[in-house]
Amino acid sequence: RRNDEVTHIKIQNTGDYYDLYGGEKFATLAELVQYYTEQQGLLREKNSNVIELKYPLNCQDPTSERWYHGHLSGREAEKLLTEKGKPGSFLVRESQSKPGDFVLSVLTNEEKLETGDRKPHVTHVMIHYQPDGKYDVGGGERFDTLTDLVEHYKKNPMVEKSGAVVHLKQPFNATRINAANIENRVKELNKMADHSEKAKQGFWEEFEMLQQQECKLLYPRKEGQRPENKAKNRYKNILPFDTTRVALRDVDESVPGSDYINANYIKSIPEDGRNSEDCKIYIATQGCLQTTVNDFWAMVYQENSHVIVMTTKEVERGR
Repeated sequence: RRNDEVTHIKIQNTGDYYDLYGGEKFATLAELVQYYTEQQGLLREKNSNVIELKYPLNCQDPTSERWYHGHLSGREAEKLLTEKGKPGSFLVRESQSKPGDFVLSVLTNEEKLETGDRKPHVTHVMIHYQPDGKYDVGGGERFDTLTDLVEHYKKNPMVEKSGAVVHLKQPFNATRINAANIENRVKELNKMADHSEKAKQGFWEEFEMLQQQECKLLYPRKEGQRPENKAKNRYKNILPFDTTRVALRDVDESVPGSDYINANYIKSIPEDGRNSEDCKIYIATQGCLQTTVNDFWAMVYQENSHVIVMTTKEVERGR
C-alpha cells in the first residue's frame, strides 16, 4: 500500500526458483521478500517510481497450538531440535519451498556414523494443504485442521521409507508469535497441561525453561552475589548482569555495595543502521523490598525515567 493505493507485483515460480520475471533469482519466497525489503530502491514501477517494502501485514496463523513455529527454515528447525529437543520432539512450520504447505519436523533416533559416533537425525514430513481446505501428508487420511493431523500421527506413528518409525512424543513449543495472534496464544498458554497437574500451565512451563537457561549464560553476575548486596535481591537466582547493571551515582563510596540495585538496562537494537545511542533504553528491575525503596527512587531520578510499569496480581504456578 502506498498512500491510498495498492500496488500488485507478480512473482514468478518456475519450480526451480522465484523471481520478478527478471533480475535476481531466489530459492525461496522468503529470501525474495527479504532481499527487496533490505535493498531499498531496487524495486521500481515502469515509470521508475520506487516501491518500498516496509512493514509485513501478517496473516493469521492456521493454528494457535504451541508447537506451530510459523516462518522457520528447515535449517533453523534442525538446530532447535538437535540442541534443545529430545528424541520424539516435533514442531510444525511453514514450507519455504512450497508456500501454502507446511512441514512436520521431528527429532528421531540418532544416526550411527561410520566413525562409531552418533548424531541426532531430524525427519521432515511435507504437509499438503489442499484446495478444499484439508490437510494430508501426501496420501492417506485427510484432516480438517493441522491439530487433527498431528493428534492422529501421535497415536498412529508414520514409517519412513527406510523402515524407521517416526514417533511424535512431545511438542517442541514456540515462544515467538505474531502480535495479531496474541489473544489466541494467551488462551493456549492458560490451558491446563494435564488434569493431574493443574498448576502446570503453559506460562509456567515457559518461565521454567527460562530459569533453566540462566545457568548456561556466560555473563558474570558477581555484584549481586556480594555479601553486602545479597539482602537487596528478592530472589537469589535473579541477579543483574555486571556489564549492563544500573549503577547508582552520588552515593557514599566508602559504604560497600552502595551503588548496587537489582536492575539492568535493556537497549533496543536498531535494524535500519541508526546509531544505537538514538534508540530507546529501558530498565528492568525487581519489585521494591522495604530496604531498597530509597534506592529505587534514586534510580528513577538519576535515569530521568518518565514511565514506570509495574505488574501486580500476577499468577505463578496456578496460584
